[in-house]
Order: sequence, then C-alpha cells, then structure tokens
Amino acid sequence: MTWPLSTDKPASWTWADLISTYSFWALLALYLLSAVSTAMLNSYLPLFLMNRVGVQISASGMLFGLMSIGGLAGFYVAWLAARWKTVPMLIAAGLMQMLGGLLITLPALASTTISLWLGSFLFGLGSGAITLAIPAVISGGRGGAEVFVISFGMVLALTRMGQLYAPALMGRFLTLYGYISLPVMMAICFLIEIFLLLGVKSAVFNAAPPQRGYPLPPTRRSPLNTALLCLIPFYWLYWLYRAHGEVTSMAPSRGILSPRAAVLAGIFIPFLIHPIILISLNDALNQQAVKPCRASWVIFLLSVVCLPAAIALIQSSMNEVMAGGDALQAAA
Repeated sequence: MTWPLSTDKPASWTWADLISTYSFWALLALYLLSAVSTAMLNSYLPLFLMNRVGVQISASGMLFGLMSIGGLAGFYVAWLAARWKTVPMLIAAGLMQMLGGLLITLPALASTTISLWLGSFLFGLGSGAITLAIPAVISGGRGGAEVFVISFGMVLALTRMGQLYAPALMGRFLTLYGYISLPVMMAICFLIEIFLLLGVKSAVFNAAPPQRGYPLPPTRRSPLNTALLCLIPFYWLYWLYRAHGEVTSMAPSRGILSPRAAVLAGIFIPFLIHPIILISLNDALNQQAVKPCRASWVIFLLSVVCLPAAIALIQSSMNEVMAGGDALQAAA
C-alpha cells in the first residue's frame, strides 16, 4: 500500500537530522579524542618531565598555566571556525594540538625551555578551540534548545566516559612500552581526528538538512515476543534498525533517526538514547494513528525502568498503525 508523505517543513535541523549525518559523528570523534588526549597529558606529563627531561614537578605548573592561556586564545580560532572555514580551521586546531603535544612529550624536543613553552601554548590553543568550536558548530543547525541538549549531550557524555578511562589506559601503555607511548598515543588520536574531518562537508550544519532515512516494508510482530527477543543485544540492534525504517514507511517524520544512526546510537550511548529514540518513534506513530496510541510519558517511564515493556508498546503501536493503513486501503 502507499503511505502518506511527511508534512514536516525543513525549516531547521532536528536532533535526528544531526545525529543521522556523518558530520555529527566525525565532530563527536574529534571532541572525544581531543578531550582524551588532554586527559592523558594532564595525568602523566609531570612524571614524564621529571623522569625523562629532568624538569621538577613544581615547574610543570607554569606549563599548565601556558596551556590555560592558549585555551583562552583558542576562542579566536573557534570563532573563525564558526564564522568562516569550519573544517579547515578544525583541522588546523587538531594539528596545533598534535604539534604542541609532540613538542612537550618527545624527549629530544622537550629538553629545551622554548620547546616546552611553545608546545604547552599550542596544545592549549588547539584544545581550547576544539572545546568551544564543536558546540558552536552543532548549534549552527538552528534547531533550538532541545536539539542542542540532545546532540551535544551525547558528545559530552561520551567525552566524560573517555576522560574517565583515558588515564588508566595510558597508565597501562606506559607500563608496557614506557614513556614513548605518550606521544605515540596522542599522535594516533590526532591523525584519526584529521582523517575523519576530511569527510565532513564544508557547510556542515549551515545548509538545509539532507534527505535521509529509507523506508522498510512494515512487518507485524508479536509485542511480547519482540520484547523478549530484544533482551538479546544483537536482536535489539536489529529491531532498532527495522523499527526506524518501518516507521519511516508508515509515519514519515524528521523527528526520528535513520536506521543506521539508530543502530550507532544504540551501540555507543544506549543508556542515554533509549528513552529519546522510543519517544520519537511513539510521537511519529501517534501522528499517523487514528487516535493516539501511547502517551509519551508512559514510554519514557517504561524505557527507564523496564525497557522491554516500552519496546512491546512501540511494537503494538506499529501493528495498530499497520492495521489502520490496511483498513483504509481495503475501504478504497
């Protein structure tokens, strides 16, 4: 049967528009890797300088002060990224942070005072620019407060987790391979950042949201069986993929993720995104149903305290909308 087209107007970016793009995930990776590199450096730089270069720990405070000054100067780089050439300026910020990190972590370079001072300033300049530029670029989609809170909240949540584990991971590498692992790990992080940025479009989120998502043929499922099967992680991700494609067929909306973006979100930030994903599916289905199927607050509450029950209700709503569409087709 033929399902009606969406009536949404592409006036600005929705949170689902943002998260369904490659640009968002590349910027998320940039912010995360920059923060992880900073956490690793802050944790082990004083020990490195004392044991390998002979700089007293008390003198390291001056270097951290220079990093802070560089971070403040990063305001101008972030402003240029938001106003002018976003991707080239972000690449430049990543290169500055990488160069600064190498100047203060490679023993051959860190043995001179000028190198330590310059490296500290460049590292702070790059990290400060990235820290400020990424939220500014995300808010450039003009989607409003909800869009910014959800999208940047995902970035911040992953970053905090990365910062939590980065010192322990770096400590393990230092034990196994020595202090040379510090510049190597930072260089790897920044090379990954730059590689990912090469695929980001120049307009980023300043242009109109792209057409996204693709419909999948709706399939009736038992709500109870679906809820039980979703206790298996792989089936949960499969259902996420199918549900977003099927709801796109029945109730097109720019408020729901593309199937691939839904799977990525389910893998990397499941604890944060589950309620939002299910509420967005429920809202789209309610707009298409003859009468609203489930209240959003019910889906939110169940997705927090009993996720399988929320999945069962969403699948039940999908079955109801499918039945209503079939009835309309039969009447025609």
